[in-house]
Amino acid sequence: MNKLVPALMMAFLVTGCAVHPQPRVAPPPPPQPVVEKPTLSAFDARVGQCRDELDALQSYNVTVYQQYRQRFDRINGQLNKYMDIRGKIGSDIDDIALPKYQFNLRNLCFDIRSELTRQIVKEV
Repeated sequence: MNKLVPALMMAFLVTGCAVHPQPRVAPPPPPQPVVEKPTLSAFDARVGQCRDELDALQSYNVTVYQQYRQRFDRINGQLNKYMDIRGKIGSDIDDIALPKYQFNLRNLCFDIRSELTRQIVKEV
């Protein structure tokens, strides 16, 4: 037994008198999926392209250009009016109204692009 005590003392000195557990660090939360709404700047780029195509239509048929220009100005004016008050309304209204305005303008831009294509092909 006498030999056992010095061996236990040596083990005690080597390992320390208390076990210090490593602090547990919680793993970081998983990244949340980013759901991006279409930004207005991307929409603005499409509207700019639409305006360019509308201007090109003027070179092919002034009467048709004027008809589309009136529609474009009316829809764009409605969107601008909405954008002026957008900060004063709730997000629930915005989630309904903004896509509707954007759809109307995109739909018109599709019509303009189609008409421009018809006019160009007609000349060939």
